[in-house]
Amino acid sequence: MNCAKSTSNTTSSNSSNGIPVVLGMGMTVSGKAVEFEQVDALNISKVRNLNSVLFPVHYSSGFYKSLTQGGQFAQLCTFQGKYVGTIACRRQRLGFADTPAVGGGGGGGGGGGFNGLHTSAVAVPEAYELYMMTLGVLAPYRRLGIGQMLLANAVSAAEQDPLIRRIVLHVKIDNDDALRFYHKHGFTTIRLVERYYKNIEPPHAYLLEYRLR
Repeated sequence: MNCAKSTSNTTSSNSSNGIPVVLGMGMTVSGKAVEFEQVDALNISKVRNLNSVLFPVHYSSGFYKSLTQGGQFAQLCTFQGKYVGTIACRRQRLGFADTPAVGGGGGGGGGGGFNGLHTSAVAVPEAYELYMMTLGVLAPYRRLGIGQMLLANAVSAAEQDPLIRRIVLHVKIDNDDALRFYHKHGFTTIRLVERYYKNIEPPHAYLLEYRLR
């Protein structure tokens, strides 16, 4: 168990996307400061830097631009003033992750490639899912519970949106550490998705789900 303690916690609803976000949230791990901040135009470069180290794929400029737009949940984490972790999720119509055509290029510990917000331009979906695109923590700062905190923030935000039914993500079939992490925190494996990744071996992934309601 990590010694994590919340020092302040403020939630706010982002009217542009309906997903509540955590603002000004501070915690401590073994007495050392951990802070979380929403991703915006001022700190997006920090996400780029972290992703370049954490994941074996290159994310497009469109992916990073999307993180500051509606329909997203994206956070950075600092430990003793250093950026050490990040999470990025998008809200999409319920069931989109089950579409066979979905695929492409996701990060090793978290989700898949970026394909837009996946909401209908004709009608607003009655229900959504939160798709986890990335979740990662720099190697020297793992085992401190920081990944668990980032995941908990995303779950908390999704729980506050009554239209979000579940959280989903893809994990490489050989990423045993990630699979253990998500199973430990309430996710279940739904199915195998063959040839999900591009230019990565093995190319197959598992689709995982966390049911909210």
